Amino acid sequence: MRQSLIYGLEPWKASGCIRFAKSNRINFNQSSDTRLGNFLGRRAVCNAEHSQSGYNVLRKMVAPLSREGRFFSAVMFSGSHRQSLRELQQENADIAAIDCVTYALLQRHQPQALAGLVAIGWSPAAPGLPLITAGATPAATLNSLREALQQLVSDDRYRSLCDALLICGYSDMSREAYAPLLAWRDEAAALGVSQL
Repeated sequence: MRQSLIYGLEPWKASGCIRFAKSNRINFNQSSDTRLGNFLGRRAVCNAEHSQSGYNVLRKMVAPLSREGRFFSAVMFSGSHRQSLRELQQENADIAAIDCVTYALLQRHQPQALAGLVAIGWSPAAPGLPLITAGATPAATLNSLREALQQLVSDDRYRSLCDALLICGYSDMSREAYAPLLAWRDEAAALGVSQL
């Protein structure tokens, strides 16, 4: 039995978001390099090794460019996208993949978090963070969760809350929608890149 159940997804209205998929901005510090291939042998910072947006997508993008299973000279883990941006600003790292919703919220509320950084492009789009519950959640409870979220995104009383969080809808979703992310990992491994 699976320990968790994917039951839904909220799409966002931020640059890089397309329906239920989102891309990540690939950012770097004030270096003059603007192509991903030029970062061979440089230092990457990721929010966490289990992160799709900060790690897996970067692995997918650099795998075809890697040499002998390596692309970066060093990879550090910051604990959050916000901290990854700080590491870039402090020149402790050279490149990072930043979730587009985090990026948009920082642009809106903390533009100084992006000062001195340059975006070189977008990652391939992938499903956003899923809404999950325990694998043993009863069907009636699951239906109640879905109904409550649908009401949240459709009720005018919550419009300002959803707007502030960049949430623009809700859709039922299943684990199968995330299969391409495992394929990205496997494709990178087939190219000799099992980790960054």
